[in-house]
Amino acid sequence: MKLSELGERRAIKIFEDVYGNCEKAVLTIGDDACVLEFDSEHYLVASTDLLSRRTHFPLEMPPDVIGRYAVNACLSDIASMGAEPLGLLFSYGLPGDTEDHFIKGIAEGIHKACQEHGTCVLGGDTKEQGELLITATALGKVKRNQLLLRKGAKAGDLILVTGEIGTSAAGYHAIVHNLKAPKRAMEAAYRPNARIREGVVLGRYATSCIDVSDGLAFSLHEIAKASGVGFRIYEDRLPVDEDSLGIASNPQEREEILYHKGGEYELLFTLPGDKYESLLREFRSLGTRLTVIGEVTADGADVVCDDGSVKKLEYRGYEAFKSTP
Repeated sequence: MKLSELGERRAIKIFEDVYGNCEKAVLTIGDDACVLEFDSEHYLVASTDLLSRRTHFPLEMPPDVIGRYAVNACLSDIASMGAEPLGLLFSYGLPGDTEDHFIKGIAEGIHKACQEHGTCVLGGDTKEQGELLITATALGKVKRNQLLLRKGAKAGDLILVTGEIGTSAAGYHAIVHNLKAPKRAMEAAYRPNARIREGVVLGRYATSCIDVSDGLAFSLHEIAKASGVGFRIYEDRLPVDEDSLGIASNPQEREEILYHKGGEYELLFTLPGDKYESLLREFRSLGTRLTVIGEVTADGADVVCDDGSVKKLEYRGYEAFKSTP
């Protein structure tokens, strides 16, 4: 079966079946990042991302923005584990006709983004390639009792998200379909921001966490599957920018952008209700928007629509080899 039919997740399952579990790791394939022993108080968290010109970097994207994007996309995975970054490794596949100023621009964007998150580049590799490819590997550490996983959600927990949902996905939808989108949507698509500080705070509160890079619906189902629970989401509570979602040509397209498209780098997490006020105070000090969008249930995958009707949310999102952003 071809990869275009198989899809990314079934391809990953093939790798997982062959590799099995690494005895030296606390956690390997199956969460946002792998976890290894570090010292008596901390775990080491590591994640890697492969980013390409075709799927991540539109031709209009300047080189410094490409560099910034690469840093934040990779750091988002360790943010969802509650980890602070120790450093990043970068490997570059570059066409032979790439101009030196373009390379410098990427490097400057990476350097600035690392500084914003209090981290640095540790090293990497460079090879000639037919198109621009960037592989980023992030290393971080987290206190053992503050490690966040996709499992851990309990019936009765609140479900929350940081920032806005659908804005970045709307920007990418506009790029793919050559549509004019609000500046806010394009900024969100081009300049994601890994929620590192928020993830560290969540390690003291949340029962489960995931980043929303493959879409809200997929992320909700991943937490539910890992935790053995269900969920109920209230559509009128979702933090959306209506101007951005206004690029959808019909209600079905709007739903695709809101729930199933990739490119979002917000955090989705679950939280005991009695911890909400304390967490809200901490998030206000960070200046980060925080929204309760539903609750964890014993089973089910329900969305309560604006008119009060209830629909089932499909278990799908962005998937390499099968999807466009």
